[in-house]
Amino acid sequence: MKRLLLALLLISPASFADWGDVYYCQMTSRAYTDLDGSVSVDRQLETFQFRLDKTQEAMIFGEGSWFQGEVQELISGLDAPSAEHWFAESLQTTSYFLNGKFIYALVGNGGITAISADCDKF
Repeated sequence: MKRLLLALLLISPASFADWGDVYYCQMTSRAYTDLDGSVSVDRQLETFQFRLDKTQEAMIFGEGSWFQGEVQELISGLDAPSAEHWFAESLQTTSYFLNGKFIYALVGNGGITAISADCDKF
């Protein structure tokens, strides 16, 4: 009986990701590489959050972090929010999310910023 209850909890709809979910993340790495190839890994690691917005089909980042309210649209055909798996992008950025693991790349005028993070949904 206990096994049946545990199995039902694990496959319940509450255990799946969905639109409107908010993810809280902690950076695990943050590096910047300039055009000369110099790498800076001494960047401060931060916490941040994002929400999956169905209307915009996007990740909407919260204020107060390096992302500062950025909006990244999920890439159609490469998105499965209910399976916690998607690619997203904005003008100069691309992100990938899979089962609580997040990676992000920003290509700018002077170089590239790469961030990884662990995320939990609450």
